[in-house]
Amino acid sequence: MRARRSLAALLLAVLTCAAATAVGAEAPGWRMDAAASRLTFTPRLAGGDFDGRFEHFEVTLRFSPADLAHSSLQVTVDLPSARTGDADRDAALQGGDFFATLRWPQARFTSSSIRALGGDRYEARGKLTLRDVTQDVLVPFRFEWGTPAGGKARLSGSTTVQRLAFNVGQGEWRSTEWLDDRVRIDYTVALDATR
Repeated sequence: MRARRSLAALLLAVLTCAAATAVGAEAPGWRMDAAASRLTFTPRLAGGDFDGRFEHFEVTLRFSPADLAHSSLQVTVDLPSARTGDADRDAALQGGDFFATLRWPQARFTSSSIRALGGDRYEARGKLTLRDVTQDVLVPFRFEWGTPAGGKARLSGSTTVQRLAFNVGQGEWRSTEWLDDRVRIDYTVALDATR
């Protein structure tokens, strides 16, 4: 009877440790070098592209190619920092027809999983919230080591977002006659290892 109790106690201890390890497990952290990182957007207006950028955004990344199960990506974008090189257009983007930044000053992407696509290519699946609308999106990216010691890296990629799915474009701008629904997003993020 005592041996059974000892065996049961041992099994319980092993399972408790395994559960604690699984809960506490996380991939290595990476810190964004803001000065060397870029997040741009390219809409098509009246048949021609124009370029914009977000001057302020933050990437929180935990990532290891060998441990994708515990890897995660979160991006927070400061929408009032959108710049296109045209003051009138920048002001319009802040207004109620587009980002409505007085009500919703941030956009946020949070991954639910990351999978390998081969080589240095990956895809983060998660949810993007913009203008209080949340949609499932895929964020493809490359993860390239910048130093042999592995202390620096770069995440880069491109994806397309349908603005109308997030109600970006109200009134006359709900029409795609002049402004396309699809907006290309490009990103290059310089990273430093945190541990």
